[in-house]
Amino acid sequence: MPRREVWRKNFEIYRMPIIITGPAVFSALSDQKKVIGKNILKDFLLVGQAYDLVGAYIPLKQLREFIEAILHTIKTKPNFIFHLQRDGLKDVSELFKFVRKNRRTDFGKMSSIELVYFHNKLQSYFYKAQGRLTLTTWFVDSDGEDLTKFLWGMVENKIKESNLNLNPAEVFSILTTPDKASMSLKEEIEALRILLLIKADKSARKLFSHKDPKYIENNLDRIESKLKNKIISHYKKWLWVPYTYIGPAYELDYYLTMWSGLLRQKVNVNKNLKILESQIRNDRKLRFNFIKKLQLNTKEKKYFDIAADIIYLKSYRKDAWFYYCYLLEFFHKELAKRLNLSLQQVRMMTPDELNIAIRKGSFDSNILNQRFIKSAYIFRGLKSKVYAGREAEKFLLSQNIEKEKVVKLDMLKGTSAYPGHARSYVKIVNLPEEMHKMKQGDIMVARTTFPSLVPAMKKAAAIVTNDGGITCHAAIVARELKIPCVVGTKIATKILKDGDKVDVDAAKGIVKKLK
Repeated sequence: MPRREVWRKNFEIYRMPIIITGPAVFSALSDQKKVIGKNILKDFLLVGQAYDLVGAYIPLKQLREFIEAILHTIKTKPNFIFHLQRDGLKDVSELFKFVRKNRRTDFGKMSSIELVYFHNKLQSYFYKAQGRLTLTTWFVDSDGEDLTKFLWGMVENKIKESNLNLNPAEVFSILTTPDKASMSLKEEIEALRILLLIKADKSARKLFSHKDPKYIENNLDRIESKLKNKIISHYKKWLWVPYTYIGPAYELDYYLTMWSGLLRQKVNVNKNLKILESQIRNDRKLRFNFIKKLQLNTKEKKYFDIAADIIYLKSYRKDAWFYYCYLLEFFHKELAKRLNLSLQQVRMMTPDELNIAIRKGSFDSNILNQRFIKSAYIFRGLKSKVYAGREAEKFLLSQNIEKEKVVKLDMLKGTSAYPGHARSYVKIVNLPEEMHKMKQGDIMVARTTFPSLVPAMKKAAAIVTNDGGITCHAAIVARELKIPCVVGTKIATKILKDGDKVDVDAAKGIVKKLK
């Protein structure tokens, strides 16, 4: 690509090997015609260091042209997009079913040919589940929050035209809230129902009054077998939830600690269950009332239906991706044994390289080690190449990558993901190992959020992220937890540091640094 073409960073994801991103990029590039009728995105660059995807870049011209095309399609063919996403939902559900069916597969008993066949089948489910939905649930809001601005402007105009005394942030949040429970909400409700059973059983109540999860685990046989089986089944069903791309999954002691803590804190379980179980129903009623008050016509209502659908599907699609990665770890561990490589090294291989290595019984470990140090994974159309180590550094120096500007500010502006106000101290939390810093009532600031950070998010008085748009993970979780949230600041983690006192006015999307 000519040096004059500017590469713009579209996203970054920590604890995600670039090789895991590759198949998602390939499927998205392959599915453009199904969504907008033509191929606009032709080039994609992924840059990795160790297990981190430090930058995913797209030529600026291609990126803006594609976003404008997808937004135009939503505006002019909302029914087409809505049905396209319904089909995508089925594909994601099929990936879930395939992983669930095969999560206990003993790969050690498979021949090399069987491993290749299984891998190809798993990849085919992944491609179908991610391709179209990545285009509609990610890109449209990924560079300047185009969809968010379009819908926000509509809300403000409707409120002004109707001369209503309504908070635009609240209206916007409710109109774009999905009417289906997310996986995390379902898991939380199920966990609380089990806690009710623990509270109702004298032996279980006594056992879970202990603080030590190991003691509880070692004595689970003392409680009624049916309840013990429900506890173990819940753990096995949901252990993958925080896995994201490279794990780890939950251990049993996570759930035992959680139930024990809630029991000892004498949390009103019935009250919390009632709130969670009525959440979707209450939001649905509010949404209906706002649609009526704003007098949205059929087409305008469809725009917000698509936005709510995008938010739900992005979360559901990512959950399926995490479940896929959870299964992939067992597959990778078997390959590591057969190829005499480490799990880290296997995670540096592309899907095609994996199949070749399985057949050959070997792969050059030096290449994989170099990729772990530095890597550049370039897509030109549907063809790709991986540069490693010094070769990657040299390649990146030859590219015209847009530089990110760092400025000093006392005020940040973003988008309101959920309205509200909070004033407290900042804690930067980008990784699970940083969650210990969070205390109840702190302001959580992150580049982006993902499922394994949810325990920290639940403690926050407000959440602020660099990443933005109504479809980002922080926005989705903030709606569920009803926590004030400002997304899309772009530079919050660069401007703020641990201990800074800030005022968050999420209704206006403003974060002020206080002296």
